[in-house]
Amino acid sequence: MAKIATTQRNGQARKIVTSIQRAFTKSEQQEIERLAYKFFVDRGYEHGHDQEDWLKAEAIVRNRRS
Repeated sequence: MAKIATTQRNGQARKIVTSIQRAFTKSEQQEIERLAYKFFVDRGYEHGHDQEDWLKAEAIVRNRRS
């Protein structure tokens, strides 16, 4: 499940998506960080996709739990 909130930044509306799930272990958190960074590198260090990368990494780690 995800929670979506709208905020203002530099005068522009911006949606923020946050996950509402049980907490990740330290090793899972490290794996999420590693995966999100890998997605950033694979995209050619293009900024602006951090939330997308993070949520994708969380989904991958969460699916490994099942």
